[in-house]
Amino acid sequence: MLCLPHPTPETPVSEEFVNQILDKCGDLVLLPNAKGETLLHIAAKYGHSNIAKVLVEHKKFIRATNNEKDTALHEAVRHGHIEVVKTLLEKDPEYSYYANNANETPLYLASERQQQQVVNEILNKVTSPAYDGPKNQTALHAAVINQDTGMVMDLLKNEHVRVAVKHADKDGWIPLHYAAKRGNEELTELLLKEDENSAYIQDNKGRTALHIAAYYGVSSHNVEMIIKHYPDCSEIVDKEGRNALHHAVNGRTQDIMGKIMSNLSLSNLYNERDNDGNTPLHCLAAYPHLSWDFSRLKYHGRVDKLALNKNDQTPLDVVFDNLKPSLESIWPQWFEAKGEKRLNIKLENEEAVYSKEAKESHLLVATLIATVSFAAGITLPGGTIQEGDHKGTPILGQRASFKAFIISNALAMVFAISAASIHLSIPLTKSKFKDHFLTQYAHAFTLVALLAMIVAFATGTYVVLGPSPLCIAIITIALSYFCSSRVIGETFIKLGGVKTRVDPNNFSKDNVRIKEALEA
Repeated sequence: MLCLPHPTPETPVSEEFVNQILDKCGDLVLLPNAKGETLLHIAAKYGHSNIAKVLVEHKKFIRATNNEKDTALHEAVRHGHIEVVKTLLEKDPEYSYYANNANETPLYLASERQQQQVVNEILNKVTSPAYDGPKNQTALHAAVINQDTGMVMDLLKNEHVRVAVKHADKDGWIPLHYAAKRGNEELTELLLKEDENSAYIQDNKGRTALHIAAYYGVSSHNVEMIIKHYPDCSEIVDKEGRNALHHAVNGRTQDIMGKIMSNLSLSNLYNERDNDGNTPLHCLAAYPHLSWDFSRLKYHGRVDKLALNKNDQTPLDVVFDNLKPSLESIWPQWFEAKGEKRLNIKLENEEAVYSKEAKESHLLVATLIATVSFAAGITLPGGTIQEGDHKGTPILGQRASFKAFIISNALAMVFAISAASIHLSIPLTKSKFKDHFLTQYAHAFTLVALLAMIVAFATGTYVVLGPSPLCIAIITIALSYFCSSRVIGETFIKLGGVKTRVDPNNFSKDNVRIKEALEA
């Protein structure tokens, strides 16, 4: 190609100069450069409409593509030069301007960049404009994604482009899916009015616009509008068998779920099972740390709280599997949701860890610890001052070891009394589940009290004997309790321990069938 100065704003080239070059060099200037660009590509890129008017007389320039399959119109649109766009379209309105290597058409580029004027020029002047874009999207997809209502309306007015309302991208999403995701009520209504059948179109995962709107939950009005005008659309399920209520729960969109639950005509969705047998309440149970805001579903009279999925799990069983560490903090709400009956677990094994005999032993230990701690608190190590202004105060009261003794002894007494109090309240409950967890708490308090008592013994001994060899020996023996108890505990576990029907820390791994209690 003949070496010519690029027509930039800093180095403008006149029409007369271009005409002279064309007259003298003829077909030589029609040759592209190394990038496949013609003179018209360069003029369009830099926005020189005066030069473009001269070059378009050579029609071969207009349809010529560079190495990226871009036409001059691609360059003009990409750089926003409207005058060049007008010049190109006026000269060759019959050409559709197809996609480049990136699958971008000029119309898609203009729509993606929200160039309203360029879009109108293409729609008004090109006889049959191509509208394809990357990822199998269209110019209509781009306008909807940008939520440009005016541009969407203009695109839908064109008979060649409006068919894109049903065009699905690589994910199976039509423009309506994107409008539903963004919660744009005006666009949703506009697209449905253009083609009401689009409400029933499913993406690659089987989801309709209603499913998308329910999951993202940006606008409850969108959901209400689709259900109102296309009620049978609510019957559609995706490839996993999930309905709109499943999607609302999985998206944690409380407002959308409330709208569906308040519509009695949709009551068939409440207990509908997906391919795994999960109802919407099962899905809600998978998010127990968020679920307490969704009381409308949990407490609704028509919702089956005891529905079983294909794993023979109720919604409450799903809670067990998903939130075992903090299960104690959530069971009161599930009792209110009429799930208590399944929680009344029957501990039928005679050697159960929390049997009646074990509880009595724990109560006895807690009582003994409280008694010993009380006595130690009254009989202070080292005695008290018998004369003077400080009569009756501890002789060794200023020592750090004495203060440690007082604190640990007080902790032992408080936790022991707490454990004893819990044991006394257990017979008042009628629920095996509550009984089980109260016993766990009492057992934990007893262990803490026992450890505190050991520490109190060690510090009390140190107060009396001081840093002597005998004191060190006694303290070492006392504190060896921690090591010995751990070794004994681990050995006990390895040998199998006490066989129980329920592992309170892991219901599913023990393969326990949580069944309805026949009695409290």
